[in-house]
Amino acid sequence: MLIRIKYHLQPERPLSYRSASLFQGMLMQRIDPQYGEVLHRSELKPYSQYLDCQKNHTVWVLQTLTDIAASQMIDTPLLSEGESIRLERINLSAKITDTGRETLTQEELLERTFFAECPRTVKIQFITPTAFKVQGHYQNYPTLQHIFGSLIQKYNAAHATTEIADENLLGDLQRFTSVTGYNLRNTAFPVEGITIPSFIGTLLLKISGPQQMVNLVHLLLCFGTYSGIGIKTAMGMGALRIIERKDVSYGRNAVPDRDGRPAS
Repeated sequence: MLIRIKYHLQPERPLSYRSASLFQGMLMQRIDPQYGEVLHRSELKPYSQYLDCQKNHTVWVLQTLTDIAASQMIDTPLLSEGESIRLERINLSAKITDTGRETLTQEELLERTFFAECPRTVKIQFITPTAFKVQGHYQNYPTLQHIFGSLIQKYNAAHATTEIADENLLGDLQRFTSVTGYNLRNTAFPVEGITIPSFIGTLLLKISGPQQMVNLVHLLLCFGTYSGIGIKTAMGMGALRIIERKDVSYGRNAVPDRDGRPAS
C-alpha cells in the first residue's frame, strides 16, 4: 500500500524546499535505530519526503512505498497534531497544525491506471528540484529515458514479486511517448555539503500506441507521485505531481486538506 501523510506546519520563520534534508535527519532520529540502519544500507529507499512551501502555507509530505516502511514511519505515529518539530541545525521550530492522510492500494493503482481508459496526454510537475545521476555525473534536465528508467527502478524495488520491466519496456516507453510542451528552469539543491544542479517545472507528455501502453505510463507516473523521481528523493528532491484533467482522478481515497480539496 502507498501512503501519504501531510503535516501542515506553522514554522517560526519561512522555510523552503531546501530544508527538506533537515526533516529527513529529524525523521531518522525518531524511527527505530535498527530500521534506520536498514534504510542506511538500502540504495533505493522505501519512502520519499519533501517540503511543499507556498505563500503562507508550508506542508511536510512523507510518503511510504512498502508495508514495512509504513509500519515503521506511519502506523507507529512519530508525529501528531499539536506537536512541534525542532530543527537544531537552523535553530527553528515548526508546529504541526493539521494532518492529512491518503492511501492507495496496489489493486486500486492498477484499477485506476493499467485497467482503465487513461488519456493520451498527461501533464506532470516537478515540485522540488530534480536530477539524475548519469555515469557518475549529475544531469539537470529530464529525458524520457531517465524519467521512465527511474520510475521502473523504484516501482520494481517496491514490488519485488510483481516487477513490470522486461528488456524491451524502456525502449517501448520512449518510442510511444513524446514531449509536446514544457516549462522548466534550472535550480540547485543543497545536500550533504554539496549543491546538486537540478531542475523544476512542468512537462506535457503525449502517448501513442496501444491503450495498454498509455495506461502503463499513467501507472508509473501515479506511482511516481509517491516515490518521487530521480535521485535523493528521501532528502526532498524529485517530488512529482500529476496536473490532472477533470475526468481523471488518482486520489478518490484522499482525506481533504483544510481548504476542502483532496490531498495530493
